[in-house]
Amino acid sequence: MNLGLYLHIPYCLHKCGYCDFNSHPENQVESFHYVEALLKELKFYSTTLKTYNVPTVFMGGGTPTILPPSQLKKILDTVRQGFNLTSDCEITIEANPATIKLETLQEIHAAGYNRISIGVQSFDEKELQLLERVHNEEEIHSTVHRARSANFENLSMDLMFALPDQSIEKWQSHLKQATAKNPDHLSTYNLTIEPATAFFKLQEKGKLCLPHEDIQLEMYETTIQVLEDAGYSQYEISNFSKPGMESQHNINYWNNGEYLGVGAGASSYLNGERSKNINLPSIYIRKIETKASAVDTRERLEPLQAMGETLMLGLRLLKGVSIDVFENRFQVSFQKVYGKAVESLLNQELITFNQNRIALSRKGLFLADSVILKFMA
Repeated sequence: MNLGLYLHIPYCLHKCGYCDFNSHPENQVESFHYVEALLKELKFYSTTLKTYNVPTVFMGGGTPTILPPSQLKKILDTVRQGFNLTSDCEITIEANPATIKLETLQEIHAAGYNRISIGVQSFDEKELQLLERVHNEEEIHSTVHRARSANFENLSMDLMFALPDQSIEKWQSHLKQATAKNPDHLSTYNLTIEPATAFFKLQEKGKLCLPHEDIQLEMYETTIQVLEDAGYSQYEISNFSKPGMESQHNINYWNNGEYLGVGAGASSYLNGERSKNINLPSIYIRKIETKASAVDTRERLEPLQAMGETLMLGLRLLKGVSIDVFENRFQVSFQKVYGKAVESLLNQELITFNQNRIALSRKGLFLADSVILKFMA
């Protein structure tokens, strides 16, 4: 059995206006105790999850590289000691261009992190300021160069489009600047305004206006075309890679595989049960210190709910979902449960059936959210 392992570091230099992740201002005193709590939680789970193989580890945030390299090494050493990592384990760490030096990158790579995901978002100074990013354009170029110099051979970059006042030409320029850096993987996200963010409040006041939906769609089509022309294959709605460089950790999510989340606000999916840790780092630390667990909520999925989630996640992948694998997993007839929904979507040319596999069509790709909802009723 395989298990994806996610480690959450919740601290940031600054919380960006669009961000709805569980992130909090840098706190060096608290972060020391946080790491100790994280190590204790890892040891707690390692005793019960020995039978799993761990092919992927992902350290996200927040900004993990805000921690000293010695602490990042200590965390990964504890993971190696407590879990059965595969020989080719993909070990990713997220980084922001403003928080990382060459020496730090070298130490992180030497510690065992073999994949780095850099939060670029934009190559335009005004857009970076709008997004409240703490880095500038020059730091993007220097960070990518430093990561390669530190021997990171698996490098991913995040970009964001459909920003206020952003033109298709400007977005195309960002894509070309990104591919010129020759990353192995690119994630391109359409800006969405989430509740409880600073951007949401601005939008409610009429101070934030996103491009029209038709423009956003054209930007998405431009993304696919530019990146395919540059040699990247789209394997998920928002993700592109060079051959063999897909994010294996995220593919496990999209296949609705099992995963363990450790840290404040981290989510897990084990044995058909979904759980989530408490969000606030200070409370997380206290709970781990007293009882080694910080689980705040638990939910066991009903069969129909689990099937719906498997389709919701799997249809994000361009290859879609294997009907045979689905039926073997849930011991039901796919046609009996979803036949009517499939017939309707096929008539609208929003999905395809090829070799007993259901997937979004090119048309369905642009309407993914509404298509996927048909399987969640």
